[in-house]
Amino acid sequence: MVFAEAAAAAVGGSGVAATGVFSYNRENFMFDREQRQKQEIQTLNMRLNQADLWREDVRDMVGLTEKKMDVYMVVTALHVGFNLALFTEGRFEMGTPQWLVWLYGLALTGAFMFQLLSLWLAMHASVVAQGSSVRLLTQFVRPALPSWEQVEAMRTYAAAFEGVTTASMLRVPILQTVSEGFSGGPGGHAKRSDACPSREAADPWGLERRGDDIYELQRNPLPNLRHAKLVKEAARQWQAYDAFARASMTLGTILQLHALSYFIIGYVL
Repeated sequence: MVFAEAAAAAVGGSGVAATGVFSYNRENFMFDREQRQKQEIQTLNMRLNQADLWREDVRDMVGLTEKKMDVYMVVTALHVGFNLALFTEGRFEMGTPQWLVWLYGLALTGAFMFQLLSLWLAMHASVVAQGSSVRLLTQFVRPALPSWEQVEAMRTYAAAFEGVTTASMLRVPILQTVSEGFSGGPGGHAKRSDACPSREAADPWGLERRGDDIYELQRNPLPNLRHAKLVKEAARQWQAYDAFARASMTLGTILQLHALSYFIIGYVL
């Protein structure tokens, strides 16, 4: 009789302990699921913010060419206006040596032609750069907007706890963790000390994958980033126009100064 009572008490105590362990693990599961959902939402926000920074980088890198070309066109247009003034008003007096008149005319005509060429090249470079920026922003550097499947995957049903292993349902706190040789990992995730981080699940339930391969959350130097390489590749379409616009403006300015020098000489003579 005493043995039966002791056995019944033991069975009852074991049942109470098992129920307590089960409830404890289920509460942990639901808490982890809630934290996981918050982490997924925070990760999505971070990816969107990172994409916004990359799109701003594209605008800044391409916009630098547009601003330079705007300055080139304004300065060159002023030079062209000055050349037209010399063409119409800068005439020599009668008796000026013909060699000086020819040098003045050649220098002024050359300056006018180079400056017109600089205007066309700068305008073309600006248009190509702006078009490339739009193409990069609309086709390649896009925010990582989630699909419906990804949004649905952020949610966890309470019934999912029934799919975990029995060992996870009845895991004894602390004792089982220590006996299995687990140690505290990143974010409080207990893992084996000899486990490979890239192959380990991100949660103790084995339901979440790690985020080491999320491109937006990786830390790489700017030259190695995809959007920087795309801008560098696209810059080949307008770099030559940018360089020759600057060279043409420089040659036009030099010839314009020569023409002005010839005009001063002719005026003094």
